[in-house]
Amino acid sequence: MSLGEARQALVQRQIEPVLRRALDTFRVVVLSGPRQSGKTTLARQVAPAGALLSLDNRPLSLDGAFLSLDDPTLAALARDDPTGFVSDRPRPTVIDEVQRGGDDLVRAIKLAVDADPVPGRFLLTGSAGFLHVPVLSESLAGRAVFFELAPFSQVEMEGGDGLLARLLDEPRDALSDLLRLPPSALSRSQYAKRVCRGGYPEVVGLPDADRQLWFRAYVHTAVTRDIVELTGARRSSELPRLLHAVAARTAGELVVQDLHRDVGFGSIGTTADYLSYLEMTHLVARLEGWAPGAATRAKRRPKIHLTDTGLAVAVLGVDAAALSDPAAAHRGPLHETFVFNELRRQAFALAPDLRFCHYRDSRGREVDLLIERPDGRIIAVETKAGATARPADARWLAWLRDLIGDRFDVGIVLYTGQHPHKLSDRIGALPLSYLWKA
Repeated sequence: MSLGEARQALVQRQIEPVLRRALDTFRVVVLSGPRQSGKTTLARQVAPAGALLSLDNRPLSLDGAFLSLDDPTLAALARDDPTGFVSDRPRPTVIDEVQRGGDDLVRAIKLAVDADPVPGRFLLTGSAGFLHVPVLSESLAGRAVFFELAPFSQVEMEGGDGLLARLLDEPRDALSDLLRLPPSALSRSQYAKRVCRGGYPEVVGLPDADRQLWFRAYVHTAVTRDIVELTGARRSSELPRLLHAVAARTAGELVVQDLHRDVGFGSIGTTADYLSYLEMTHLVARLEGWAPGAATRAKRRPKIHLTDTGLAVAVLGVDAAALSDPAAAHRGPLHETFVFNELRRQAFALAPDLRFCHYRDSRGREVDLLIERPDGRIIAVETKAGATARPADARWLAWLRDLIGDRFDVGIVLYTGQHPHKLSDRIGALPLSYLWKA
């Protein structure tokens, strides 16, 4: 067991009870997420029965409950005889990195669960978005439920209830309670260290230099090898350059033409395709634009975020000392991406039906993050890397509150200062640490 796996075994993943309930209800459960986010460790914890493993965690036979298609022998068997590969397996059977088995394997799984439709037949994991892998055209529609596992959240690493859980339950009362909490003890440099650490299990305990080495190898594997294997991309050596260009724009609006100009791929279509590959492997996420109604002139252009600030910092060559400087070039965007990723990770387990978006219009009004419930109610969030939060920092939150009325639950300005305080009706400033220690 690696150090990262040992660390993961000690961390309670928020999504674990959700997966267990899903396996009690649905025939197939699909868990996707970036490489090294902890999918394999979690799958072993959720479905350990029947696994027959050697000391180095490799299957000793094909009769075990855990089958990893990272093993070339098992991947070849899955492609050569997919029906035999899934037949007569214990329940649940984990197939790790299922996308490596291709369409025929997914089709065999579909036929198997149609023939025996009991819950919990298969738990499938994959490092690429299951519905967006070019080598897969087969669907498990109506037979499977889908979950995403991100790297560790701050809640998972440091404990606490998490801000999102409190705001989803009576948000206005929750805000009042939050404003009465004691000051945060964290300093600007401590926040910078958390931004630089990110959440990948293998690196959260490493010093900065070793973390940089790990991410360099990670980019080579996850960006170059995996994407080429899944898509046949021909410009694999240039994918890290595209990742760097996206990291430099994290928390900014996505303008594909600007990305194309920077990376110089053959055509803008190639740039768009390669960007979609980074999204497919869960390294990049779009944050769609939001509009309150047809009468507003909203720009629906999405924002773009790297899905882990540790990865973003490593790609950009930034460290915690530099990020602690109030004048640091990437300080604001990286803190905003940190907040986006943390709230999104909390939502994966708590309420995956929430819609995450941002607002910007032609008059310059903008809100960093809107979290919309299925009934249309909104939690609005602004992020400030500075240590002071004033009512002026919430002016667009107040504008949105007045525009949509009762649909506006609460507005939050998260900042690196220490004291929670009220800014306006239904709007408050909270220390950034309240994201996890709320």
